[in-house]
Amino acid sequence: MSPSSRQIYLGLQGRVALFYLLCSITGVWGNQVVVPQRVSAVLGKNVTLECRVEVGANLTLTQSSWERRLPSGSVTVAVYNPQFGISIPPEFGQRLSFRSPSSHDATIILKNVGFADVGMYTCKVATFPLGNTQASTTVSVLVEPKVYVSAGSTALIDGGNETAVATCIAERARPPAEVSWESNLFGQSDVQLFDEANGTTSTQVRYLWQPTRHVQGHTLTCVVRHPALQSDFRIPYQLNVQFAPDISVVGYDGDWYMGRENVQMTCKANANPPAHHFRWIRLDSEMPEGVEIINSTLLFLRPLQRNDSGVYRCEVANIINLRSRDVRILIQDQSRAERSNSIAVVGAVMGAALALFLIAAFIIVIFTARKAPPPASAGKLIDLPPTHKPPPPYSMRAPAVPLGVHTSQVAWLCQTRRAERRHGMTDGQRSPTTRPGPAGAQSSTQQLSRLGWACHHNETDQVSINHREHYV
Repeated sequence: MSPSSRQIYLGLQGRVALFYLLCSITGVWGNQVVVPQRVSAVLGKNVTLECRVEVGANLTLTQSSWERRLPSGSVTVAVYNPQFGISIPPEFGQRLSFRSPSSHDATIILKNVGFADVGMYTCKVATFPLGNTQASTTVSVLVEPKVYVSAGSTALIDGGNETAVATCIAERARPPAEVSWESNLFGQSDVQLFDEANGTTSTQVRYLWQPTRHVQGHTLTCVVRHPALQSDFRIPYQLNVQFAPDISVVGYDGDWYMGRENVQMTCKANANPPAHHFRWIRLDSEMPEGVEIINSTLLFLRPLQRNDSGVYRCEVANIINLRSRDVRILIQDQSRAERSNSIAVVGAVMGAALALFLIAAFIIVIFTARKAPPPASAGKLIDLPPTHKPPPPYSMRAPAVPLGVHTSQVAWLCQTRRAERRHGMTDGQRSPTTRPGPAGAQSSTQQLSRLGWACHHNETDQVSINHREHYV
């Protein structure tokens, strides 16, 4: 390249760089195309391909279009020109359209998406004077699963072995669906995946459990999660556990007595499937006369008798098994109310008799106390020391009379002693005169040895108990 040519080339490059710099400073270079990185379409449904155009000032949108990249090259699927309008190839004429074409929006809608629509799509924007700007997004096709629940292959029987209660199936999904069972039973899930010819996958999850009658009617829930579903798909499944009859007898209240009328016993059964056979029999003897069996009821058409007492059996059967329940009937002489009244009357009579006995005993005690003689010391003043202070000194006490001495003897002795003092007699001059006591005659010496008496020389003689003998 000659020096002149080099100078011309450098000058041109400088002018181009300066133009781009000025465009960026003034905002002319501010156009941009914004699309999502990936778009998931559901098989057979519509999909929206967003394309937002941000055109800077002093730029003019001349055309926006969508191209699809194929192994053989790129093909145009939609064109929007502000001057000439919209152009769509015939193969997409019924399935593709612009949502709201403008200089800022080139979004298209593709209907009835199929597997052939999977691939990369490019949104292109042409502006003047900058030219083309583009952005690409990848379209993937999701296949929404067909979900249903099927019952196990065998019936659920109470007490049976572990078996498949139900199977939850998410059929022909792309990608494979996530399937699970929700339950508070102590079962377990068995997951199986099956690949289909069209590139989808079927998922089957069995719920394994050992049946028991206590959860009859309980509900399991199949839960399916998939990108094509807006929320979790839930299907309830109610358990149907078959079991033999559970029997109860109503009607006998334990108060059956002779002469009672309109009594009956009914045999009730809880069974799945429902019971189809009912039978009443008597175990200890033949069924008494006057008794009728209507369906599951044993009806007594007459008043009860003594020989109606016995053991009665109710038999119930369904397709699972035969069960029975025994009832022992005892016919009483009286009703429960009559027996209670009899006991109450007997108790009242016994209570009244006991009350009369206590009253009579109380009256006897009162009259006996009133008729008792007064004590021998009645009318005699017994001078005892107060209980709240000790007795006075012995020297200050009145002479004491021993216990067991009669008062007449004391009086006679006191009179004799006073007479002796008046005549001036001493102890040696005293005659051994005796005075018979209440129990017979005794000598004066013996009498004086027994007595510890004393006579006071005052207006009245006072007899005191011997304090030495009565105080410890």
